[in-house]
Amino acid sequence: MHGRQPMAGATVHDLAHGPRGVAHWQSDVWFVAMPRQQQHRQQSPSYRLPLIALPLSAASCQARIPAARKHGPEGQTWANPGLRLVLSRHNDAAAAWEAALAELPKLAVAVQSTSTDVVSSSISNGGSGVSKGVLRRTLEALPPFPLGQLLLLDSAGHSSAAPAHGEQQQQDDHGEELWRAYLLLSFLAHAYMWCEPGPPPAVLPAVLAVPWARVAAAVGMPPILTYATYNLYNWRRLDPSAPVRLGNIVCLHNFLGGPDEEWFRLVHVDIEARAGPAVAGLARLQQAAAQDDAPSVLAGLRGVSSALREMQGTLSRMGEKCDPYIYYQRVRTPMSGWRNNPDLPQGLIYEGVSDQPVQLYGETGAQSSVLHAFDAALGVQHEQVWLRDYLGTMVAHMPPPHRAFLAALAAANSNTGTGTGTAGSGQPAGANVRTYVLGAGGGAGGELRDAYNEAVAEMEKFRSQHKAFAYNYIAKWAKRETTGTGGSDFMPALAGYRDTTQKHLLVPP
Repeated sequence: MHGRQPMAGATVHDLAHGPRGVAHWQSDVWFVAMPRQQQHRQQSPSYRLPLIALPLSAASCQARIPAARKHGPEGQTWANPGLRLVLSRHNDAAAAWEAALAELPKLAVAVQSTSTDVVSSSISNGGSGVSKGVLRRTLEALPPFPLGQLLLLDSAGHSSAAPAHGEQQQQDDHGEELWRAYLLLSFLAHAYMWCEPGPPPAVLPAVLAVPWARVAAAVGMPPILTYATYNLYNWRRLDPSAPVRLGNIVCLHNFLGGPDEEWFRLVHVDIEARAGPAVAGLARLQQAAAQDDAPSVLAGLRGVSSALREMQGTLSRMGEKCDPYIYYQRVRTPMSGWRNNPDLPQGLIYEGVSDQPVQLYGETGAQSSVLHAFDAALGVQHEQVWLRDYLGTMVAHMPPPHRAFLAALAAANSNTGTGTGTAGSGQPAGANVRTYVLGAGGGAGGELRDAYNEAVAEMEKFRSQHKAFAYNYIAKWAKRETTGTGGSDFMPALAGYRDTTQKHLLVPP
């Protein structure tokens, strides 16, 4: 069947059916159920969601907790991520869901003791003899998720006009609550799917599927564990006054627990934080190119190189506390999705949401906005159609403000000249940095070219390093051809990223 079939209730979003009759979530319809004001905000790259303040670093992807509020560069406000649903303070159902999330590692290792733990012909498990241990039974027994209270503000239907200060505060608080719910439901749903032995179920029960789909639609995201929920919102600082660095950060939630899972995630958080200053400067870098400001272009390019070297330093520490074998056997599985996954070849049915299986990629580092942003600012274009299409899908798994930020960087690349105009946001217009450097940048071409090449070379080094880690942590342990947690044939993909990046080095005239 081709075309769209409405989901149950038809108030969340639609499903589009692919050529094999398998439903795929479409990024262009994720916002159907969003209030008009949220749709309006999505279009503006300057809008900052409470949990995902641009730019894209982990240091800025945090919830507002006034007692922990700190100030970063240029007055940027930082805080530690939210720890619980505010609703759980006075709502027993919300409290039960938060308690289940806190207990995940313990539920996952609870021993199955009787033959009744295996259900051979259960409708809720697709009739496939799927294991039902303590974890799955506990999650199925949760009270209905309090969607009515959580989505109450959304149903008010605010106008697209700029809200007053008090209303804006209320909306920001509500946005944080929705994102906390999205994280909670993502972790519990993936635990249900992957944290018990045996094959995964073909059907996600309605008690999980319905609220997950509704909340995902409300925040403009797909109902799947993403890089944002797995990493960017899932940490806190031990010392609120100290930097976001390994040694001062811990995870909020784990699937199976243990140092390997925790360290794997925290390495990514540290990488995001180290990338933050350079990512924050990318729009200014493009603006400097438009204004023929060679010294500022030079400074921006050197900032990118410096960030990438720091990112490499952090990635090199992965092996300190994350063993490759343990990662392959225990850590990676709960991140998996249900697209290009041989364990769920048809995808997953979301009970109460769709009677057709849905295919979605799982969590993967390709959903981080950092390298996408560097690519966009440096004009690195991936020519292979399959690779470009896959990266586009990964962008669709990013939070809406990240997508808007990347789109703004890409749009500036269409401006190849210099001038002092303004973009639609009122900010100075940007220009294509690569084209500016190729044009010698007002006589500073040699130095600018060297700085540009250094940035591209450092990005190539980071991608080569990432490819080596992917081999050591996944490929070398696989008994057959395997895909990454994001559903890609990851070794050719990582080689493609690296090779395309290297080809963008500028040859001296």
